[in-house]
Amino acid sequence: MTGSPAGSGTPINFSYYRVVLSTSDALMLVLELLTWVGLIPGLILLAIGYARRAFASRFQQTWGIIIPSPAGTSHLWFRWIDLTRDAQSAPVPVDADESLRVGDEVEVWFDPRNSENARLDHPSADGRVLRTIGWVLSGVGAGAGVVQLIVLLVE
Repeated sequence: MTGSPAGSGTPINFSYYRVVLSTSDALMLVLELLTWVGLIPGLILLAIGYARRAFASRFQQTWGIIIPSPAGTSHLWFRWIDLTRDAQSAPVPVDADESLRVGDEVEVWFDPRNSENARLDHPSADGRVLRTIGWVLSGVGAGAGVVQLIVLLVE
């Protein structure tokens, strides 16, 4: 589209797009995107990961034994004694070690507030993947922010 300013006879070309982006402008846009895409989700994942680890830290360790299913099925169960000296039992998780047999002694982690809530895996792994991804994303975002400041100061 062409036009002329008020009173002048020379045509002017109008464009809705910037014709040329300098290298530093393009770099700043990419760094800005990396900063926001890295920092915001990274910090959210870190908060969730540390909250899961804090929740899992209240589990206490005890020993239990593998027992046959009370319903007579082929699925194994495990039994343990909680803090109030009550016997508790629960089914062995599907992803547990396949070599477990009736009578095997296993390490049991249970929640003292809710004794029926027990597990055979160590609770310290809860939230580990979220924390790792959160640290990586936060590092990328913070690094991109620092590089963005350096590019801004160098210009």
